[in-house]
Amino acid sequence: MEQQGRTTALLEKAWKFQPDPEAIGLIKDWARSGLPSPEPVEVPHTWNVQPETENYRGLGWYECRFQAPELSPDNRVWLDFEAVYRDAVIWINGEQAGSHLDSGFTAFRIEATRYIKAGQENLLVISVDNGNSDTALPKGNSFDWADDGGIIREVYLSVTGEAAIDAVSLQAAPILPHAGQTEAAGVITGKVALHQALQTGGKELTLELLLQQDGKQVWAGTQTAAYPCTGIPLPEIKIEGAQLWHFDHPHLYEFTIRVAAGGELQDEVTKSIGFREFKTRGSQFLLNGEPVRLAGVEWMPGSHPDKGMAESEEDMKRVLQQLKQANCVLTRFHWQQSERLLDWCDRYGILVQEEIPLWQQPMEPAGETVTLAQRQLAEMISRHNHHPSVIAWGVGNELDGQSQQTVRYVKDMKAYIGSLDSGRLVNYVSNTVHFDPAADATGAGDVIMWNDYIGTWHGEHDMDETVKRLIAAYPDKPIVVSEFGLCEPAFSGGDVRRSEQLREKMDIYRKVPNIAGMIYFNLNDYRTQMGEEGEGRMRQRVHGVTDLSGNEKPSYRLLAEVSSPVRLEAVHSDSGKRLHLRVSCAGDLPAHSVSGYRLLLAAAEEAWEQSFDIPPLAPGDTAEFIVETPGISGGIHAVVRRPTGFEVLNRRIGQ
Repeated sequence: MEQQGRTTALLEKAWKFQPDPEAIGLIKDWARSGLPSPEPVEVPHTWNVQPETENYRGLGWYECRFQAPELSPDNRVWLDFEAVYRDAVIWINGEQAGSHLDSGFTAFRIEATRYIKAGQENLLVISVDNGNSDTALPKGNSFDWADDGGIIREVYLSVTGEAAIDAVSLQAAPILPHAGQTEAAGVITGKVALHQALQTGGKELTLELLLQQDGKQVWAGTQTAAYPCTGIPLPEIKIEGAQLWHFDHPHLYEFTIRVAAGGELQDEVTKSIGFREFKTRGSQFLLNGEPVRLAGVEWMPGSHPDKGMAESEEDMKRVLQQLKQANCVLTRFHWQQSERLLDWCDRYGILVQEEIPLWQQPMEPAGETVTLAQRQLAEMISRHNHHPSVIAWGVGNELDGQSQQTVRYVKDMKAYIGSLDSGRLVNYVSNTVHFDPAADATGAGDVIMWNDYIGTWHGEHDMDETVKRLIAAYPDKPIVVSEFGLCEPAFSGGDVRRSEQLREKMDIYRKVPNIAGMIYFNLNDYRTQMGEEGEGRMRQRVHGVTDLSGNEKPSYRLLAEVSSPVRLEAVHSDSGKRLHLRVSCAGDLPAHSVSGYRLLLAAAEEAWEQSFDIPPLAPGDTAEFIVETPGISGGIHAVVRRPTGFEVLNRRIGQ
């Protein structure tokens, strides 16, 4: 077989940018001539972190001159955009090649084949408008995050054969071991969606399928189909002895699909997958069959004042490591995220609810809003359905949850998502469920998602009574406290009060078994047009346990402490010669088994260290360690690490 497949180039360096506050670019035909007075930039890029345009909402233009490769008659050329915020129109060599409107955080693709000059320099021009819009999501001024304009994520130029893959739907489900069995199996199902054919006449396609783990082949097979076609179902693939994906043991497999026709490779993609089951049973979460209660925190991306929504991969990794280091394994995002962010969550173990940016307005979603919500859901799910880290899709946040129209909306979106992806939970996040729990729209989802601001935004409701009414209304559904926290300066007390409130709320949540998870709001102070503090790119809400630049506040260490799945105590010390330590697995919130954890000990002032494997522990279990410490006088640092290397706790024992 001739090897051609897909070649891809990242377009990041040769870009230029120019704002267009008078909207003259169309009149002056910048799409054909190029930008008259641009500045060089690198993509990803946003103009809302540059001092001269930090407050600018409106039209901006980008151009990129690139050399196209030589092409054969059967080649197709594509431009893949991870995200452009928000309304984008794309021109290639002066001709309009496509557009993507009303959605600023979803990936999209433009076919460039007919516009490209093979083997020559080509001019790519893109207009971008981030002004408020009544036809977009988020709608109008209804968003509580940064609305940074620009090409905020990567752009790729790809070349394929005629039979080109548009999207791949993959489900990797485990078959959990039953009594007497020690190994799980895994089943892969899915579908390959192809772009509409350019040529006429029948051809036979061959799909070469390859499953690998750590570079080693696990399974291989083929599938044939007649071409042209738009969708090809994959055969059911069963893998014996499958390693399951878990946030502490994020085992991944690489699934490659190669499309061939007439002996020539047309296209290929590789997706990471993980065999993972996450579902509800009554008021419990089950992860791979184990009842779990999960601790989490939300992160608002795009908040660093020097980068904004145009964060680099290194920027994102730094914050995600900080999130995981806070002992948080659960998060949610108010808007769609990038492939590289979810790839990190797959590889290092964070459970994600990914949502569409429908917040507060319109209070009762209907009409064109519902149509746009469906489109954004389809774009999000078609690109992200293979990620084992994604456990739930979110259809909205803080609408009028007591409205029957909102209830109908959630039910309709749940049914719609079920037609696209039946293997994940579907939820709506409510800030009204405490009024009349039984009537609230969150009850139409799989999980009760409760933004708990009793004591701040929601006044002095009775906490115990509210929890009792939630459980009475939904005894057979898990409750997740999807937000709680303290926003300054709207509420006084600073980080001291933030810490006090965090401890007070956690003391309550731990005692309620129906509360299967919590997501603290927020990891970081975040940039937002609703910010009560700062101006320009520094306008923010002081809501985090870190600041805009990621510097940790005292409350960050408390979040890590209360979210830790293990606890460590020194039972006693024998005159500096022997130390008796006890490691216990938390049994309330969080609550899940631990395995592969390690205890590391080091003298604070001397050259001495020891390490121990902590045996597998179920919630409530303990392990004892007797450590010989002859002559050590300055105290000992004790560290517990997860199998992935992340630090669970770090404390000093003794003087």
